[in-house]
Amino acid sequence: MAKKNDIIELKEQLKENKLQKLYVFYGDEEYLKEQYIKKIELMVDDCGLEEFNRIRIEGTSDYSVYDDAFEGMPMMTDKRTLLIRDSNIFITRRSGTVIPPDDAQKAFWDDKFKRLADDTVVIFCEKNVDARSALFKAAKKSGFTVNCEYMPENELVSYAVRHATRAGKKLDKSVAKHLVTVIDPGLNNLNHELDKLINFCDEEIYISDVDRVVSKSMAVQVFDIIDGITGKNAEKIFSVINNMKTQKESPFGILYLIYSNVEKMLRLKMNGITNRNEAANLLGTSPWMAGKYIENASKFDIEKLTYMAVRVPEIDYEIKNGLVSEWQALETYIFEAIAK
Repeated sequence: MAKKNDIIELKEQLKENKLQKLYVFYGDEEYLKEQYIKKIELMVDDCGLEEFNRIRIEGTSDYSVYDDAFEGMPMMTDKRTLLIRDSNIFITRRSGTVIPPDDAQKAFWDDKFKRLADDTVVIFCEKNVDARSALFKAAKKSGFTVNCEYMPENELVSYAVRHATRAGKKLDKSVAKHLVTVIDPGLNNLNHELDKLINFCDEEIYISDVDRVVSKSMAVQVFDIIDGITGKNAEKIFSVINNMKTQKESPFGILYLIYSNVEKMLRLKMNGITNRNEAANLLGTSPWMAGKYIENASKFDIEKLTYMAVRVPEIDYEIKNGLVSEWQALETYIFEAIAK
């Protein structure tokens, strides 16, 4: 979730119709970003001339486009909005094809931030941001920045219960908690899965409905595979894998997700960590996910986890050299892990 002071201040601004000249929305929670951007745009009347008063730019390397947009004026109204998506101007390191701005581009943006017009509300919607960058600090000085992070579990549970209640369905908190822990993160995804449950269920949503209807995240499906290995339940494992096949997941990808789980469990075992918060800090994950890693790690000894970790690069070599197909390699690895 975005920082409470940011969100509170932003809500107060919007409630009092006090718009900033510049906003920067960033973070993983796309739903929050889009909701607040929509609210800001609705507060600025385009007078039916959207083409002139709702300027939208996807990240571009053509700076003349940005220059024209900043220097333009509203048509038949006193204010317009300029929405810029994925400009990547607030990053400091290259990532693949995403390149940080050079010195000339930094000077361009620094000048724009210092000369923001009163007749334009500029909104940046970014996926990649380094809050330590000079341009981010300049934008923060000239406007308002909001970090839209994923909401914590307890808030997601309350959100899910309210959503179901508004739709006339009963959703117990324990069921809502199960729901938010088995799906991919993000309110967009939660809303989608809730709508599926609401349309599927009668008066009340039960855990069995969640397990039957909801699309589990890849991480949770891999947890199910690990559970199958510890319980020597090949039927359960291949039920999960067959479901992954229908989702067009690659066996290579599944193998390395299992490896990632094993590596995390091994780190916990070697560090002797059994506390969820300590595990979350070490692994850089949520306390719930950390709890699952701890639970699964307790069912393995270090020797077996080491074997499972070392075996993956060996199988990778066998696949790349045509000694075995990807699906055969995955199945062999599963049976070896069960037998071991």
